[in-house]
Amino acid sequence: MTAESIYAALTLLAIVTGPVIAVWLTRLLDARAARHNRRLNLFRDLMQTRGIRLDPLHVAALNIVELEFYNENEVRDAFKAYIDHLSGPAPEAASEQERFFGQRSDLFVALLSKIGAVVGYKFDKHDLDRNSYVPQGWDADQSLQRRNAQLLNGLLSGQRPLPVTNFLSQQSPYPEAPKVDE
Repeated sequence: MTAESIYAALTLLAIVTGPVIAVWLTRLLDARAARHNRRLNLFRDLMQTRGIRLDPLHVAALNIVELEFYNENEVRDAFKAYIDHLSGPAPEAASEQERFFGQRSDLFVALLSKIGAVVGYKFDKHDLDRNSYVPQGWDADQSLQRRNAQLLNGLLSGQRPLPVTNFLSQQSPYPEAPKVDE
């Protein structure tokens, strides 16, 4: 084989395999970028709802942590510890509840910190816990909605009566209007 024929064969090989390798590399890089974006979006969802942990977006993000971080053992271990704690019963004694919910918060912050490190962010754990903002009105609204839902559920399930006042009777629930002397 001559040098010219080797050169021609290599040129032909480059012409045929070059585009195939370019497409393969592009797909590989796109898949990596898509995985990073999914992980980053999950992290963002958890960050923006870290103060409102009953938010559906927060719960949905938690439920895909294992999927998106399947090969990240530190994240999966932190996730398992947090989920185990979430699944356990809260203590009834008020003195133990503060410690219990503090531990729950610490486990969540540890999970958030591990996920942040994987997606390229390094936060102080104490800042992750303290630096979120939730308006007090949101908490009051959620508590009111939860209470109203409980009352309505009790009414609809027959566990509590519907209070009805007979306005036609002489007995009014309201005090009599003051009499004006003329």
